[in-house]
Amino acid sequence: MTQAPPPTEKAARGQVLLIAAITAACVAADAMLYVVLPVHWQEAGLSSLWQVGILLSLNRLVRLPINPAAGWCFSKVSSKTLILLACLLAIGVSCGYVLASGFALWAGLRAAWGVAWSFLKLGGLFTVMDAADDSNRGRFMGLYTGTYRLGSLAGMLGGGIAADIWGLRTACACGIALALMAFALAALRLRRASPVQKRAGKARQPSAWKELVRSARFIRIIGSCLMVTLVIEGFLAATLSAYVQFQAGSAITFAGLTIGCAAAAGAVQSLRWSWNPVLSPMIGRIFDGSSHRGRLFAACCWCSALLFFASALRMPAAPLFILLLGIELCSTALITLGDALAADLASGTQTVLVITAYTFACDLGAALGPMGGYAVINLLGVPAAYAAAGALLAAMALAWTLRPEDPGAASPATP
Repeated sequence: MTQAPPPTEKAARGQVLLIAAITAACVAADAMLYVVLPVHWQEAGLSSLWQVGILLSLNRLVRLPINPAAGWCFSKVSSKTLILLACLLAIGVSCGYVLASGFALWAGLRAAWGVAWSFLKLGGLFTVMDAADDSNRGRFMGLYTGTYRLGSLAGMLGGGIAADIWGLRTACACGIALALMAFALAALRLRRASPVQKRAGKARQPSAWKELVRSARFIRIIGSCLMVTLVIEGFLAATLSAYVQFQAGSAITFAGLTIGCAAAAGAVQSLRWSWNPVLSPMIGRIFDGSSHRGRLFAACCWCSALLFFASALRMPAAPLFILLLGIELCSTALITLGDALAADLASGTQTVLVITAYTFACDLGAALGPMGGYAVINLLGVPAAYAAAGALLAAMALAWTLRPEDPGAASPATP
């Protein structure tokens, strides 16, 4: 079969932006819950705070077995069809958020969202891998992540404010409109890609995948992505509103303004989503041109670890804001660099295997983060939980400092 000519960089960039915009519209309602549920959990019909940690992790636990099945589906069915189905499921879940009360109903909705997200995320990653080459892979990964996180910006900032003013149900209703927009955008603008294109990166050597998964490079990069996601996308995203409440009480006063904890946490998280479309591609460009990628990643790990250790201390509003700003900046760098390392690994002959392993590791980390975080908070308190997150980052920083360069970087399939 004759392969289509590779797209121009402008056309490839357009593909990445389109799938990122669709994902952004769908992810807003999910992102909102990370700042709203820890504060408005009684309005949702929940009986205790530990149920919040379970609900914020459940969608990620569901994705662990779903991701391999979703990857198989992309090899058999057009990506446009699967993404449209995921958008429909996101619409249904957002409607459920408005009506649900009680842990069981919320658990079912969070599980359904996990299925939708698996197809959306894999569709986005395969699009980036199809569009990118060695000269722009880091930049395209940063562009994709930075753009779709605008949905998190809308969800966390807008949802946190709406929930503090009008309540949980009204905030959730906004997610329905955004998911409907995503479906319309996918139906009208998304190009129908052949399933064969999704299998383009598969290796033909029967033993190649065994060599890859045993390689030091594979274990190191996938393990690092797991830890970064556990701390940043799991623990920090799920506990930030509880952390602000611990530092400031029921409300926080800054620059003469008093705002609720959910809105404050949403505003801080939203800063990262607002600068991601600019900073993530810039960091990706630095990664593409760097010959010391391991040292770059290690430096970001050290900075993040120190800031998490400092966050265990009590402090006034102004230093607290500066500290959280630093944490969010380091989070942008860590996530972008981790994604770029994984994309480099996936650029070899085992693209589908690496992308599946990468998404599995990220979902596992994102699932363990909220559960582990709230478990430590319930047992030892908020400062201990943030110090523990700093310890995890410090351990990863030490590993990359002692051996900064990836073994086998020039050949992803080589152990």
